[in-house]
Amino acid sequence: MKKKGLKIVSGITGAACLLGGCVSAPAVAMPVVEAEPTVDVTPAPETPAESDLGVEVKEREQETYTKVANVQGAFAFSQDVLTPPDEIFNLFGTAATYACAKPGFAFDEVDRQEYYINVSGNIKKTCTIGIKELEKLESVERNMVCTCAMSVTAAQASVRGVRVADVISMADLEDGVNTITMKDASGYGIPMPLSYVLEKDALLVYEIGDVPLTTSQGAPMQVWMPDTVAKYFTRQVTEIELTAEDEVPQVAGPDDIYRAKVSVVNRFEDSFAVGDLIAFEGYADDCGTAIAAVEFSLDGGETWTTYETTDANGEQWVYWHFEYVAETAGSYKLDVRAVTAEGTVSPLASSVVFTVE
Repeated sequence: MKKKGLKIVSGITGAACLLGGCVSAPAVAMPVVEAEPTVDVTPAPETPAESDLGVEVKEREQETYTKVANVQGAFAFSQDVLTPPDEIFNLFGTAATYACAKPGFAFDEVDRQEYYINVSGNIKKTCTIGIKELEKLESVERNMVCTCAMSVTAAQASVRGVRVADVISMADLEDGVNTITMKDASGYGIPMPLSYVLEKDALLVYEIGDVPLTTSQGAPMQVWMPDTVAKYFTRQVTEIELTAEDEVPQVAGPDDIYRAKVSVVNRFEDSFAVGDLIAFEGYADDCGTAIAAVEFSLDGGETWTTYETTDANGEQWVYWHFEYVAETAGSYKLDVRAVTAEGTVSPLASSVVFTVE
């Protein structure tokens, strides 16, 4: 059996993200975790009849794909695949404020020696911490996911920084402080419960993949926080405001439509031959809730084959691989969706079209 050289966006395998869509980049070598499939024959939800839509119906050209019920293949997944630093920098450099904090192009260069963080608010004495003091704090390295609240975009990186908790400990807080807002020089920042930030052990990050942050990334320091959407990842932090509020703010998660987000990163330019082994890959994430399974369909969602991601945790994404051998020629569309440990199924499946000759 011949394994066909697959074509992926940018022509190389792996995971990386841009706000406008997913592209590929080299992936870290992953241990294989194989899973046995189960088949779900529940049909996809019915589409409302055109006469029920209440709008004028226009004739639409529809592609016809070869259908395969209960698709079978080889499945594996890992949780330690990382997005390369340059692709992370691209993500933050192009992201809009609503999706991933303030756009990277809005930041000016900062002289590291003149950089400081001001701790303000309900504290007994204002505390200004310079870069030299910050660098003396214990550094922490951790794999963390950055996931957008309003798109399928996600990335996973090895980040290094200092704990927000350690920075706060240098100030003397007044009683009743329950809210923290980490702001940039323009005042951008979203209030969060102090208890949440401490529980998640948020970091002020200065390196991604051993590469210092760029200006577009928010150098010298950017907030990263597990299980939290990227709009809270304030860049170029200059102030940490600690306040006592009558109502503690709520932390927003991803929009419901982007729960159990899943993406297949392949885009095939060439056709395959009957008997070729075709390799697909992508990621799934639910912002802190574990992914329990990844499901595949080759018949437009009439049947789904389930591969469990046993023992996957919710702190890292699931990076999956799926291999399939087509036995007949035709035009195919592979649909992929994820299922969380709580039973949430991807509202938006991800798809890729390929041709077998």
